Amino acid sequence: MFPSGQDPYDPNGAQGGGDVPPQRGLPDFGARFDALRPDAPLPRKVAVVRTLMYIGGACGLGLTALFLLGLSVPQEVMADALRQQADLAAEEGVELAVSVEMMRSMMITMAAVTGVYGLLSTLLAGRIRQRTVGVFWGVVAFQTVAGGLLLWNLVLGDLIAAVPLGFAVTMIAHMFSREGRAHYGLL
Repeated sequence: MFPSGQDPYDPNGAQGGGDVPPQRGLPDFGARFDALRPDAPLPRKVAVVRTLMYIGGACGLGLTALFLLGLSVPQEVMADALRQQADLAAEEGVELAVSVEMMRSMMITMAAVTGVYGLLSTLLAGRIRQRTVGVFWGVVAFQTVAGGLLLWNLVLGDLIAAVPLGFAVTMIAHMFSREGRAHYGLL
């Protein structure tokens, strides 16, 4: 402001308050640095990652409960069900040789895998609001490992693995977006 009180850039006083006139043609650096404020809200892309991780964690824990429920079935009932499945497969010309012990070990393995996934996903989703580099890289590493396993399943012929693989890739991309990196101070 000049001593006369008249702003040479605003001869009519339309901008008021002696503010600096807006600069034309320059990039808006303030928007990127606003994400670094301690009270900055969670960016939309990071909020999407958080929501998807909560959903994935709930699905993983739900599958774990189903596998554990399957383990509670008595051995005789499971043997009878496997026998019926083998008879149905034999009608189609397919030999199905799964014992009760093998089925129980597969259920235990799947319960462990889905349980660990569900717990880690829920834990990381709960901590995603903490603006530490460890949380950022933890989410990225977790989704990268999950995406790698899903890609392996897709290569082996499980076409349904393409859907969660797409979600994992989307979450990694959202974390590496400008808003995501700025929120965690990784500009």
